[in-house]
Amino acid sequence: SGKPLNEKLRKDLSKLGFTESEIKFYVAGLELGLGTIPQIASRAGLSRMSGYTIFKTLRQKGMADIDVRKYGQKVKVAKPAKLLSMYEERRRNLDTLGKNLPALVGELNIIFASVPEDMEIHYFRGKEAIIKIWNESWTNTKKGDEILWISAVDYFPSLNPHFYEFYDEMKNVCNEKGINMKVITEKTAQIALTAKEREKYFNEVKTKGLGQTMDTVIYEDTVAFIFPGTELFGLTIRSEELANNQSRSFYKLWNM
Repeated sequence: SGKPLNEKLRKDLSKLGFTESEIKFYVAGLELGLGTIPQIASRAGLSRMSGYTIFKTLRQKGMADIDVRKYGQKVKVAKPAKLLSMYEERRRNLDTLGKNLPALVGELNIIFASVPEDMEIHYFRGKEAIIKIWNESWTNTKKGDEILWISAVDYFPSLNPHFYEFYDEMKNVCNEKGINMKVITEKTAQIALTAKEREKYFNEVKTKGLGQTMDTVIYEDTVAFIFPGTELFGLTIRSEELANNQSRSFYKLWNM
């Protein structure tokens, strides 16, 4: 392998959402210029098998691609300048979230002001926000009930390497329990699932440009919000009135 990457560079790349293995693969790809996945993996000190997985995740981030030549398929990683456009896109998403937050806080304050004292509110940080909220939704939803989901948050950085396991579990639980899930995916969001994978995991899915920058999940008598950002966090609010209210809004969007 080439010279080791300095610590500051490694930290900066991880702040951009790259895992340790992705950084190694990307740098090895830059050093080689063009190579097969096993060649790049070997130079990065990674196993051949994990090389294929990492190539797939880097490709989803737009940081690697197949370069088809007459002498076979080789892999080319994106030029370092691509990191700038990636950062810009993240910054734009955060700016949008920043602009939307005052209105969102205002809306939530109205909800808080109008709810009875015994309303249950729970707060989760990081990966826990995804795991706990979804586990609760699967546990509390009865056979034949619905989960309504507006999906705008990319779970990939938080759930990697268990990203696909999460969706497999979701599909299995929904099938086993007979849960009907309706999903609206935000058109402008960065979501690691391809269109084909979305069809595989969700029976009922629509894509709309709503300008959503957070996930909303409605199940039983609960509404959950999952917010992206430097540290992902989630809120569940248990209130029948709020759940009914949000369900009505969801169906308006669904039927638009």
